[in-house]
Amino acid sequence: MSRRPGGWLTTAGVLAVVSLGLPWSPGTAGTGAPSRVAIVAAIALVGLGLTRGRARLLPFAVLAGAAGLLLGGITASPGRLALAAAVACLVAGLRADGRRVLRGS
Repeated sequence: MSRRPGGWLTTAGVLAVVSLGLPWSPGTAGTGAPSRVAIVAAIALVGLGLTRGRARLLPFAVLAGAAGLLLGGITASPGRLALAAAVACLVAGLRADGRRVLRGS
């Protein structure tokens, strides 16, 4: 992976971690939301994909992040919006590096 998407991927990681601390529903932070498993999986997939040179794991991180958005219902909560921004930054970073995000894209 080149250096071009570094800013996008860093921003995606920060937003994903921040989304765990923000409220997802009244009285529930991201750490209590069912999507926390998908968020941690997406972060782990990006980490493995970048550090081990397994770039084919990165599109699966996008899918895990998208699954995290859909788990527990769709509401416009701060945590869910931060995760949506993280997924968007991840996609932008992959595209900046010239990688296909999903098959056919």
